[in-house]
Formats: sequence, C-alpha cells, structure tokens
Amino acid sequence: MKYSPLNNNTQEKIDGLSIFLFIVLVIIGFLSISSATSDVNQEFYSLSPIAIKQLIWIGGSIVIIFTILYSNVVVIDYFTYGFYAVAILLNIAVLFLGREVSGAKSWFGFGGIGIQPSEFAKVASAMALAKYLGTYGIRFQGARNITICLLIFLLPMAIILIQNDTGSALVFLSFFLVLYREGLPGFILISAVWLMFLAICRIVSEATGISSYYGYGLLLGLGSIMVFFARKDRAVSTLITFIAVVSAAFYTIVGTVYSSILQPYQRDRIELVLGLKSDDRGLGFNLRQSKIAIGAGELWGRGYLKGTQTKMGFVPEQHTDFIFDTIGEEWGFVGATVFLLIFCGLLTRIVILAERQSTTFGRVLGYSLACVLFFHLSINIGMTIGLVPTIGIPLPFISFGGSSLWAFTLFLFTFLRVDQVRK
Repeated sequence: MKYSPLNNNTQEKIDGLSIFLFIVLVIIGFLSISSATSDVNQEFYSLSPIAIKQLIWIGGSIVIIFTILYSNVVVIDYFTYGFYAVAILLNIAVLFLGREVSGAKSWFGFGGIGIQPSEFAKVASAMALAKYLGTYGIRFQGARNITICLLIFLLPMAIILIQNDTGSALVFLSFFLVLYREGLPGFILISAVWLMFLAICRIVSEATGISSYYGYGLLLGLGSIMVFFARKDRAVSTLITFIAVVSAAFYTIVGTVYSSILQPYQRDRIELVLGLKSDDRGLGFNLRQSKIAIGAGELWGRGYLKGTQTKMGFVPEQHTDFIFDTIGEEWGFVGATVFLLIFCGLLTRIVILAERQSTTFGRVLGYSLACVLFFHLSINIGMTIGLVPTIGIPLPFISFGGSSLWAFTLFLFTFLRVDQVRK
C-alpha cells in the first residue's frame, strides 16, 4: 500500500547545533580559501578574486537555505523523483555539452562559472532512495527490491564514471552503508570487500608483470577445496561454484579495464598509491608537497596567512582538493584536530537526528547525508596524506566551488527541514 512518508502538520524547531556547526565549517572554508589564494604581500582584508567568488557562492547557499526552510515539506516529497530524473539527464547531457576539466568531462561552463551536475546527483540519489524505501515500506527480501535500490545510485555512478570523474563516482559506494542500515544482507557487503580484494590483486599483477594465471589458479584452488568440503550439500557447493565463476569473470574484467580502458595517468596514480611506483617530481609531486605542507605546521601551526607552502603556491589546487593542507600548515596538528572534531561532530549529530526520525524517508535521507559526508572527508584527507589516490574530490563546506557548497547545503537543509516535521 502506498503512502506519503512526509506531512507538514507537525512543526518542530530546526536543529540549531547542526546549523551552528555548518556555519563554523563554512567560515573555516572561506578563511582557508582566502589564505590559499592570497598573494605573498597581501593584507588580511584584501580578498583575492577566488575568495570573492566563494563569498558569492556562500550568498547563493543562504538563498538555498531560506528557500528550503520556508517550503512545504510535502512539495519536497512530491518533486523527489523529478529532481532525480533531471539530475540523471544533466549528467548525460554534460557528456556532450560539457567542458573537460582535469581530464573529466563533468562541467557545464557558463562564462567563468562552472557547474558540476554530479554533485547534485548525490543529493538526488539520496532523496530518490529515501522515497522508494519510505513509500513502499521496502524490506530486502527479494531480488527485485534490492536491484531497484542498487540501480538508484549505481546508474548515476556509472554515468559519472563515463565522465571520467572517478572521485565523485566512488562516493556513491557510500549508499551501500545506508542500505545495510536498512536491512541489506551482510553477505552483499562481504562480497563487495572480496571484489575489492580481487581488484587490487589484479592491478598488482598487471603493474608488476606477474602472470594473471596465478590469480586464476588461486581461485580455482580455493574453489575446489571449498566444494570438496561442502560436497554433501549440493546447494552450498553450487553457490561456491557460482561465486568462483563470478570472481574469475570479475578478475578478468578488472584486468581488461586497467590495461585497455584506463588512461596512463590514471594507472600511474593507482600504482603510486599502492606503492608500486615512486615519482616525486611527476605524479607524486602533489602528494609530496601536500605532506610537506601538513608536516610544516607541526603542533601549533605557522599562523594564519603565514604558511610558506600555502603562500608560495607549492601545492597545486590547494584552494580546492588540497585545502586541508592550508589548515594543517597554518593551524598545525592542534588546529587540524579541532577541525576534524567539528566535522565529526556534525556527522554524529546527523546520525542522532536520523535515528530519531519516525519515517523511513527521514532516516534514509539522514544516513545518506552522513555516509556521503564521511566518504568525502575520508577520501579527501586520505588523498592529502597519501592513503588513497589523488582522484580529485572536494572537502565539503571547505573547498572552493559553488557546485559542492550548494549541493551539500541543499542536502543538509533538506534533511533538517524533514526533521522539523517528524511526528
């Protein structure tokens, strides 16, 4: 039986703590962008063109906030699928009409302004998933329900991969955690981890010249041993055989994609992170300078506008993907820790709000927001210290850019608006 998961009858106060933490993060972001883009002899009050542009984006975010807070929540529910459809169409259109930035064709250009529709696809996917699960009271008991839920976020993920925007595409994997919270069988998560392990093994094999037959032999051996011990249970042995065949097929596909589809610079980045290649002057330059900048901050930092790595522009893209370097150098370990505590405080608060929702829509939307933010934070910070590839992903509310700031503002305040009408 269908029902609307939201109503506008009950009005609670909007969560002030979440808004406060949001404001603090946006201020930290603006100050960091202003510092990272300032000239060596620039005064504190003299803003760079990039900092001024960020102020404009912040002004746009304020408009988004008030538009959402003064909207009828039933309207949000009603237009959810339409928003999702528009997001999908825009991400397809950008493949033909967009401009290429850093190897990814994922931007619409309007003069000096760029809009990245993949950022809004994350919000749209979260809302569509929340509406589907909430409207039909879905339980993960059939292949049809699981398939539809997966397609809701895997479809935009596939389109964004075609755009060659790997960083944004990877964030969609965070929705698996949301589905697990809603009852997705644990074996699916285990399967995902197993496939990641196989992918890494095949990449290492391709990069080092080790014959792929060793991998096939290992799969055959493990599968044969498991089938032997489960031979009395036909269903189990059939399942093991199926898993082995799928694993072998996936192992083959990864090898083909890695050697024939990925661009050389993408393979180099992956090999650099896996420790298979060292290149401090080429692809490793960004990472090396990033580590130097963070390490230069030591315990207390060099002080605002006093970071040498920041002021001299040694770290490329420091006002966007590597903005955390500015925080680390100028405010040190203590400042970086305080920043992470503030961000994690917002994540924790979102989870608390999600758990108190009386509707599936609100709970799924809240967990989607928390998981997407967590993935962005983890990948971005991991990128700056060399734990993950340099794939280009913004730090929410901190990095320069209107698309990211507007999308996450829309995401956060849509959830807070839904929280206002909880029963």
